[in-house]
Amino acid sequence: MPIATEAQITAYETLADQLMQNIEGLSETQLRQKPEPGSWSIHEIIMHLADGDIVGSWRMRKALAEQEPRLDEYDQDAWDHNLSYLQQDRTLALQLLKALRASNAALLRSLPAEAWDRRGMHVTNGPMTVYDFFNAYLNHGKEHLDQIQFIKRSLTNA
Repeated sequence: MPIATEAQITAYETLADQLMQNIEGLSETQLRQKPEPGSWSIHEIIMHLADGDIVGSWRMRKALAEQEPRLDEYDQDAWDHNLSYLQQDRTLALQLLKALRASNAALLRSLPAEAWDRRGMHVTNGPMTVYDFFNAYLNHGKEHLDQIQFIKRSLTNA
């Protein structure tokens, strides 16, 4: 039964701080610049991470609280479009992400070992444990940090 280490939980918890460090000094134009048509800007990635963590928090907590609950997917592109990511406040999204991750990290640190093995039934991926969800969101943040660093290398000065 895998259990998250303190280093993993800390890396998970500090995503918003890492994002803020990565975007420091970028202009608003650069934050909204898309590296290619159809891709997301840094601004949109940050909005996506905050919304993704709303879903991830719900999934982990539902798996912890209920007996093998059904966990639906969500359409990230529909959220981007229908929630008007380009018009939303990035600072609020970063604050939300920071608060969600701090709250989840505190909860995860308090779990007994056997709780990490509780599971939910994801409609696409099948049974997933609390650790599986935690690890997926830990990696999701890392992947998008890498994506932001890639985008930064491609930005024009503006």
